[in-house]
Amino acid sequence: MPPDAVVVDKDQVLTCGEDEGENEGEGSAQALCDAIAAAASPTAVSPTAVSPAQVSLAQVSPSVVSPVPVSPSSSPSVEQVFEAEVLKKGQSSSLPNPGSGPGDPRLRQALLVDYQGVYESITKPSAVVALPAVEGRAVQFISPPKAVELFHASHVCRRWNEGSWRVVLRDFNQRGVQIAATRLRTTADEAWEQPAEFSETIVTGPAPMLSTLGDPAAMASCRKFSSAFGRSMSVRPFAVPPLGTRSWAFLVLEGKSVWQWAEVVQTPRYLLEIRIPNQFPKPRTDPAVLLPRIAAAAYDRAEAALN
Repeated sequence: MPPDAVVVDKDQVLTCGEDEGENEGEGSAQALCDAIAAAASPTAVSPTAVSPAQVSLAQVSPSVVSPVPVSPSSSPSVEQVFEAEVLKKGQSSSLPNPGSGPGDPRLRQALLVDYQGVYESITKPSAVVALPAVEGRAVQFISPPKAVELFHASHVCRRWNEGSWRVVLRDFNQRGVQIAATRLRTTADEAWEQPAEFSETIVTGPAPMLSTLGDPAAMASCRKFSSAFGRSMSVRPFAVPPLGTRSWAFLVLEGKSVWQWAEVVQTPRYLLEIRIPNQFPKPRTDPAVLLPRIAAAAYDRAEAALN
């Protein structure tokens, strides 16, 4: 990594164009904002032309390229390609909905819009994608926060480390199937005081599809697997109070570090999934304790909207 590199998290938001203080790193952040704005613009853009603006990496879609040795003696490497959209502060994403129709409006109403001070993202508000849809465009449009795409090693394990909605896009991309998704997050100033950021997805479709997605026994084949970087990954279940027809929860780990806390709720009409990513600062409440509380609130809202 170059000594002057600025590392930006997949879901980090940089606010550009505000008064520069004397805090360490602000100059590097502004320089990155200017560079991204210039690269994203079809014409040359000066730093003042994009000020004030918010460079949001909520739409960043990392893709993993197969490891390619640089030289016979070097270790394999993995290249990551990132895309970013430059937005005015308070503006939502301009990505078009890739679905084949408007979708059921009740599904959007079924999604949480706030939870104990954590609110729906401004840059990436809730959406409903009616299938069929082009998979790549749908992934970029939906893309819940910090999906563990970079740790994906097998299609078999995709449901656990990325979410049921990815399995739906791959295996059930057909009419009659819909995916509703949202992300709830805090502002940078409130992050120290709020409980956690999380994503929610609701999938609807034929009963056989929901039954296939709602089989926690399939987790056994993905208890341990290797990431694209060769790291040791694992999925570990843990107990949560029952919801719907059936519900279960699990951790996605790299070594001994938890990357995600996830809970799935299955009903005859839909499959609901909540994911809390590993984040900094750490939530004031243990995510393993917070997860079933969020899932219960999401389930109650979904039942009210979809009944």
